[in-house]
Amino acid sequence: MAQIEFRQVCKSFGNAKVIEDCNLVLQDGKFTVLVGASGCGKTTLLRMVAGIGPATSGQVLMDGRDITDLEPGKRDGAMVFQNYAIYPTMTVRENIEFGLRNKKVPKTERDRLIKEVAESVGLMTYLDRKPGTLSGGQRQRIALARAMVKKPKVFLMDEPLSNLDAKLRVAMRVELIELHEKLKTTFVYVTHDQVEAMSMADIIVLMDKGKILQEGTPEDIYNEPDTVFIAQFIGSPAMNVIPLAEGYQLGYRPEKVTLDKVPGIATYRRRGEILTREMLGSETLYKVQLKDCAVMVKSLHDSFKMGDQVYIQVDERNLYYFDAEGRRIRSDKGSLFEKCATLAGGNNDA
Repeated sequence: MAQIEFRQVCKSFGNAKVIEDCNLVLQDGKFTVLVGASGCGKTTLLRMVAGIGPATSGQVLMDGRDITDLEPGKRDGAMVFQNYAIYPTMTVRENIEFGLRNKKVPKTERDRLIKEVAESVGLMTYLDRKPGTLSGGQRQRIALARAMVKKPKVFLMDEPLSNLDAKLRVAMRVELIELHEKLKTTFVYVTHDQVEAMSMADIIVLMDKGKILQEGTPEDIYNEPDTVFIAQFIGSPAMNVIPLAEGYQLGYRPEKVTLDKVPGIATYRRRGEILTREMLGSETLYKVQLKDCAVMVKSLHDSFKMGDQVYIQVDERNLYYFDAEGRRIRSDKGSLFEKCATLAGGNNDA
């Protein structure tokens, strides 16, 4: 296992700064997910750990050892790419064996290691087949097995599931979670998909424009977002954010809204009309037009129809307040928090 540390790391391509003054610790044995929109710098950080895109300045350390300028082959890491990067002319066995041959590992040891990892990822019956005869999920398992056979201290994964269909992505997410639990090794996983981040991570690092906006457990990021950007990036559908007077903003998650035909006594109550209705299985997603804006509501009840007049209600504990720059206003702000609560209550229709 390995702890990875970035100290004052910067990365530039020409005059363009991609990463600036990054200080981050990726914890030993954790499944850490770097998440953010395309171009936010997450893959750049991953490549620094792998040694295939060195930092412009600063240090990258593994278990306290400076690996900033160490060549990739000496870093005790294994990378799994988006496009698998497996050899189509080799069998599954030969793909897994390739790195071991290069390291001149004896044949008996190679055979033992190949059997061990093939059993772990369910490839034993496919060892003599070519990758082209296998499914996308099986080819991804080849890439994983080839990484596993090296016994690395850290697994580096760059959007490894993005080329799979939706159903297979869900299955492979579960497999990766189980694999991490079995290996107890440091995983660093890059994705732009917040669902992947929330479902797989022990720790999420949310990035934007080369900077770390927030890091924490999925529960922390979801329940305690620091900014409007984070609040709307994490969660599906995105948090409803509504302007209040004086530039303040009110937020609440679609799944925390109660729908009813009659007004209730919740802190926040608004009257509206259902514009759209989408069945999602056990839940139904509604778009509700209020007097001054439209909001999304995710409900366990599917009895409401388009055109229905309804009341939305949100308990006080599920309301979030933000300033004009999108920064979170928490209850420890005292009078400012109370002011926002009063402004939000002033919007009530019933």
